Amino acid sequence: MDGSVYSGAAGFVANYKAFCEPLLFNELHGRIAGLELLERGNDAAAFSLGGFEGVAEQIEREDFVFLQHIHPFMFRVEVGGEASDFPRFLNMLQAVSVHADKGDVLVCQCRIVAQRMFAYSNGELTNLLASSLEKEGYTVSAQEADTVVSLTVFDRFAYMGISKAEDNVSRRAGGILFYSQPEDMVCRAEWKIEEAFEVFGMKAGEGMRALDLGAAPGGWTHYLSKRGIGVDAVDPAALDEAAAGWPNVRHFRMTAQEFARSHREGTYDLIVNDMKMDTNQSMDILCEMSGLLKKDGECLMTLKLPKQGVQKRINVARKVLGNRFGIVRIRQLYYNRSEVTVYLKNKV
Repeated sequence: MDGSVYSGAAGFVANYKAFCEPLLFNELHGRIAGLELLERGNDAAAFSLGGFEGVAEQIEREDFVFLQHIHPFMFRVEVGGEASDFPRFLNMLQAVSVHADKGDVLVCQCRIVAQRMFAYSNGELTNLLASSLEKEGYTVSAQEADTVVSLTVFDRFAYMGISKAEDNVSRRAGGILFYSQPEDMVCRAEWKIEEAFEVFGMKAGEGMRALDLGAAPGGWTHYLSKRGIGVDAVDPAALDEAAAGWPNVRHFRMTAQEFARSHREGTYDLIVNDMKMDTNQSMDILCEMSGLLKKDGECLMTLKLPKQGVQKRINVARKVLGNRFGIVRIRQLYYNRSEVTVYLKNKV
């Protein structure tokens, strides 16, 4: 291992949930020509490819369900897992930083995805790179950054590149989120809807109205009501007091099917559906209720995934929902487990 910086293997590093690796690999190889797998780590893989710009545009244009984060790499070095790797990382950083303007605000995102123990941590790598950039006169700020210097360390090689934050699918390193847990939080489903609002660019505001199907125990209702949205929560089960106690919440103690038969009036800015039921039945109910959406209304729903035939289930959902809605986006979010989240926008 001579520590040389190798520039001949440009490509990208993809991050994903480990149990979805085959599904993501099928998506990538089916849509991006010329991919070659270089190295696989914990929840990550490095692929060689001629250029990243076209990939970023394709990801923006298409719907990669199981891709949680991506970053380009322009250089790589062999690693030993000891502090002696640091000069090699700084050599790569020097080569990468010439692609940034001094007016750019940078952030360093470092992840170790090796399957063996290393003598340094993600935080140590981040501080190493950030300090070096600041000494060179660059502005480094995680909160204000528009440009990302990414370093991912696998068992054999470390890969580094630079990109606009908007091209990385997620602004978080590896797509990993850490939301705080409020004292009045009803359940972890609140993190799911918070992430969905962030990923799909949704807005919440005073005076909006939402319909929450299968609301109990009330996580999504709680999230929406705290943001000034009037919520009609539909579920035969009781809501948690933290959700039911808001004056802008009305609880209809009935099934979604009963609500669909008895409520034909009302206009909603948003319909959400986190019901734990067969996906075909859940989609049918949502399509029926979508007549209550405003012209520019939006929907969020989760699709519970089967153990077999996941891709087929997603393809069916895309077709069925695409017949009713103008925009259909499907993503497995960080806070999803054995499910995906679907964003829908009404036809105008």
